[in-house]
Amino acid sequence: MSTSKETLDFLRDALALVPEVSFRPMMGEYCVYSAGRIFGLVCDDTLFLKTTPETLHLFADKATRAYPGSRNTAQANAEWLEDREKLAEVVLYTLARLPKPKPKRR
Repeated sequence: MSTSKETLDFLRDALALVPEVSFRPMMGEYCVYSAGRIFGLVCDDTLFLKTTPETLHLFADKATRAYPGSRNTAQANAEWLEDREKLAEVVLYTLARLPKPKPKRR
């Protein structure tokens, strides 16, 4: 099952307070970026955020993953999707704790 356009529109609205959000198709689903840094995945109409040891405690469901074999992702709590401020707070907290992207080789 793939993610619907309606779900992407809903998430774009829910993430309105996060700077420079974009969705890029990848592997049949979507990666979610802020200012070019990946912070989440949308799989089967569900938002998953990347996790670190410092952010894992925020999630109600720590076991569900974006896809079989994925690591360091957790399903966004349902109440965050209804509260733009809280979702933005969690995403910005997550972005601050994710490792910096490695420079691209030429």
